[in-house]
Order: sequence, then structure tokens, then C-alpha cells
Amino acid sequence: MLFRSNAFMKIRGIHHVKLTVSDLARSKKFYSKIPGFKVVAEYPDFVMFGVGDANVGLTTHDGKLSSDRFDELSVGLDHFAVKLASEVDLLEAIAFLDSVGIEHSGIKASSNGVKIVVFRDPDNIQLEFAAKSK
Repeated sequence: MLFRSNAFMKIRGIHHVKLTVSDLARSKKFYSKIPGFKVVAEYPDFVMFGVGDANVGLTTHDGKLSSDRFDELSVGLDHFAVKLASEVDLLEAIAFLDSVGIEHSGIKASSNGVKIVVFRDPDNIQLEFAAKSK
């Protein structure tokens, strides 16, 4: 019996998110700039970044894209957020984004006590830096 009726599998968090991009070299260059994103695997049509305890993969699916621009209003991924330790880190994130010319929202407060900075990658995929208010 593989399933133990009075025990539960132990989920430890997210292992990886894989994003489809239109230009792997361009996206690799973009994500490589983000502090904490380190290449951990690379193949002709795929690159994986280690990001804290998780991974973010990029692929082009060998040119079989149905569109060349991301749209969060379609079924699937809306965005993903990278967790930062503090609001001070959010200020550092803004300084970083400004230094490399990436447009962003500035710090926005959400109703659950998390503050975020929103920005987009070259394919229009929404990314966020997020930190819990103390």
C-alpha cells in the first residue's frame, strides 16, 4: 500500500517554476542580472536558475510557441514572486532595478501585510519582489 491513510506526504515548498520564453538568450541575460538568480543547469533549449530554496527554469519549446508575448489573462501562470527578508531588501531591489533600467511599480502594500515591487521580464511575464511588513 503506497498511501498511508493516517499520514500525509510532507511538502517542503516549491521546487521549481518553468517559464516559456520567446528568446532564451535574451531571457537568460535578463534573469542573470537579478541578484540571487544563479544558473544551476543549462541545455540548448533550457536554463535553470537556483533562487533561494527553489528553481526557475526557462525554455523556448524548440520554437513551437503559440504566441510571442505573455498574457496573464490567459489560463496558466499569472505571475511569480520572489520572497525577500525585509522592506529594506525591497528598497535595495528598487535600487537594483533602477540601476539596470528595469521599470517597476515602486513599493505597493497589499491587504495581507506583504509589500511588493512589480516588474516584468522581456516577454512581459510579471515578476514581484515581496516582503512581509513587520
